[in-house]
Amino acid sequence: MIGKIFPKSAGSFKGRIRYIFGCTKHDHEISGIRTISHNTMSRDPLPAILQGNEEDVLEMIKEFDSVETMRRMSIDSDKAIKPVFHAMLSLRPGESLTTAQWRTAVQAYMADLGFDETNQYVAVMHQDKDHQHVHIVANRIRLTDEFSMVRDSNERSTSLDSVSRIEDRFSLTKAPKPKDTWGVSISHAELQASIRDNDLPMKHKMIAKIAGAIERTQATNGDMFDFVKSLRKQKVYIHLTLNEEGQPKGISFEFDGKHISGRQLKRSRLTWHKLTTQEGIKYDPETIRELQAEIARRDSEEQERLRIYYYEFIPVSGRRRKPIYIKFTGRDYQLQKLIKELLELIDAIFDAIFKPRECRLKVRYIEYVPGQPLEFEEEQAIELH
Repeated sequence: MIGKIFPKSAGSFKGRIRYIFGCTKHDHEISGIRTISHNTMSRDPLPAILQGNEEDVLEMIKEFDSVETMRRMSIDSDKAIKPVFHAMLSLRPGESLTTAQWRTAVQAYMADLGFDETNQYVAVMHQDKDHQHVHIVANRIRLTDEFSMVRDSNERSTSLDSVSRIEDRFSLTKAPKPKDTWGVSISHAELQASIRDNDLPMKHKMIAKIAGAIERTQATNGDMFDFVKSLRKQKVYIHLTLNEEGQPKGISFEFDGKHISGRQLKRSRLTWHKLTTQEGIKYDPETIRELQAEIARRDSEEQERLRIYYYEFIPVSGRRRKPIYIKFTGRDYQLQKLIKELLELIDAIFDAIFKPRECRLKVRYIEYVPGQPLEFEEEQAIELH
């Protein structure tokens, strides 16, 4: 079982409640919806919804929304709150629970997260082919005289522990914990792109390469220098963000010209803090300069890939005076040959059609390596006549 807590929100419960009852478009096919349990005064809206009537679901939404209104009238506070809680409990394909078992699982999960009978909630199961999952929408405001809020500190670790107990209770397949897996979620857009390109998403490629470098560094009890070298063999390069003391506070990874921060890749394992503490990659603050020098190193192939070339065409007579530049990189060696062939073609065209009398084109070859002075090849004049 996997437990997922969605971002909390302020305002009305309308969007979340209509979503779980199938009143709005879903990003997955739903072959069946079943109300598991709810503790509201309003009745289960599903029977009416199946008949095309949303009056009951609107009544439930109104009941949820009214609690924040009462709280605002009773408590003199302008502090912004986010009462809308939305979570999902999802089984592996092929596994299933009865309605009674789901009801028990939902009540145990809610209790573990700090919700009680004074918190409104509704739980609805979606059957997606052979994949059962239950959505829970709850009000974090307790319907008491104090209108206190359910605390959300450490809720994600609490959620993991609660799901583990539910798995044990109903003999479900144990889901690996985040610290034990390199798995990373994939967005719908990334999935579509990977299908279109017949290739893995960039995040997954980078995760695989970085994970391998971490495991190799750990196997040799290595340090940050070893990690950087191992990454470089995978054509992955790191960039550090420094704090006011000149020490690393953030890290990003570069692969194939794309940069993604460690937090965006996998914040539970790939931030600078997690790498040096949780993953055990040793770092000595006294070596920051040497580390930056090691990070700046690229192998010869990568240096050549970064090398930038230009052909500069400067008309030395005629109306046009502005130079023309054609840019290419070290990966585009064949372009040099193409440019020469194009020059020959231009020469032939001008000679055969326009036959200008006093037209000369000066060509200069420019080579640029990032961080180094420009290098110029001897100028060459091409007369077109």
